[in-house]
Amino acid sequence: MKVEILCFAALKDFFPIKQTIEIEFNFNVSQLKEFLGKQNPNAVKVLNVSRVSINQRIVKEAEIIPENAIIAILPPSSGG
Repeated sequence: MKVEILCFAALKDFFPIKQTIEIEFNFNVSQLKEFLGKQNPNAVKVLNVSRVSINQRIVKEAEIIPENAIIAILPPSSGG
């Protein structure tokens, strides 16, 4: 199934800002992070501390990703 991934802050150094990917049905957020980490192992540390939003709602690691979801990966940021 297809989902859209939006990457912010430090993750823009590792992935496109916006991409559509194909994942399996019943994929959860934790599996998605693992999948992305395999695509770019340098991003694993940032992925591990990032929060995830599905269709503009912050979700937990066990959340199942629905088809055609818009997923935002939000690493911690600082600044003022």
